[in-house]
Amino acid sequence: MKMEESIFEHAFPFWGELSEGQRQDVRRHAAENLCPKGTQLHFGGGECAGVQIIVSGRVRVFITSPAGGDITLFRLLDGDVSILSAACMLNGMDVELDMELETDAVICTIPKKVYRKLYDESGSVKDYTMEMISEKFSDIMWLFHQFVFSNVASRVAGALLSHRGLTGSDSLAVTHEVIARDAGTAREVVTRILKQFQTDGLVKLTRGRVEILDAARLGKI
Repeated sequence: MKMEESIFEHAFPFWGELSEGQRQDVRRHAAENLCPKGTQLHFGGGECAGVQIIVSGRVRVFITSPAGGDITLFRLLDGDVSILSAACMLNGMDVELDMELETDAVICTIPKKVYRKLYDESGSVKDYTMEMISEKFSDIMWLFHQFVFSNVASRVAGALLSHRGLTGSDSLAVTHEVIARDAGTAREVVTRILKQFQTDGLVKLTRGRVEILDAARLGKI
């Protein structure tokens, strides 16, 4: 399927600096796929998907422990670029990541060899790639800092406020299991903390839904 020029113009600040031949190479090899909600993708172990653009939808990026648990690292929304899915094309860098589609999504993938050629030929592409990878690793380091130095109640409150920001609503159709993944803790712990939040008048709990009653106080936990 032929990619629309606007997809690349929006995603890549260096797009206008590429030659017409380079742009044609990207357009010719990029593939657009519709992925249904719940689809899971794994990257790492020396296998590179290439650079992926989330044309539409919402994607959760996470890591999985040997025991099977997982921790949410960040989310990608419309127009975001999944640069870490191509990190292993850089010498000495191999990142094990999983992605879960939280909604139906359209994903545009630029193959590894095509993007690597741009990376080798263009200083602007190289600068953008390294900046994006550094930014994502900074986000991950901040997250692990939170896990190490903040209490679980604070992380649960932060997860609730994050979902509030994503949906633009105080009424969240989110399960305790999803919050637990985002907060890096057990579902049973989340359930106990949410019940305390409800007792304190911060949230109202119903089946499969959390209603935020006092976002300002949640933000201070």
